[in-house]
Amino acid sequence: MAAHDSLNDHGHSHDDDPHLLNKEFVVHANHPGHMGTLAEANGYARGVGICGDAIEVYLSVQDQKIADIRHDPHGCTYTVACGSAVTHLAHGRSLEDALKITPDDVAAELDGLPADHMHCASLAVNTLGEAIDDYYQKVWGREKPETARAKLKIL
Repeated sequence: MAAHDSLNDHGHSHDDDPHLLNKEFVVHANHPGHMGTLAEANGYARGVGICGDAIEVYLSVQDQKIADIRHDPHGCTYTVACGSAVTHLAHGRSLEDALKITPDDVAAELDGLPADHMHCASLAVNTLGEAIDDYYQKVWGREKPETARAKLKIL
């Protein structure tokens, strides 16, 4: 392999991937927003995708709105970008509105994703839903009547 060729975590070349040249994708991948952890999170989840990549989502919820959100991705460039995109979409939204975010919304925020990486968007969305569900369980001591998990059977 030539020195200029790059392989992603799954052994595939990035050189022919048009999404890596897409401005929105590049911004989220190279300068992910809302990255890190929250020491005072009142909602948390760790999701693992079908490829083995993982995302941790930390929420600070105030007045039923996502006042702050962080993600800590462990995986490929697509997982990093999807984590950044879902946190960008969720920040400031009500919990109910955040639960309406779909993998297609994440892909649209990135100006598209290849079909073989839509599972990264699903991972990000599902993990957000699990973090919201965790918040409801902590606050109410049980799952919300219409649990976040029930709404997120996307994978």
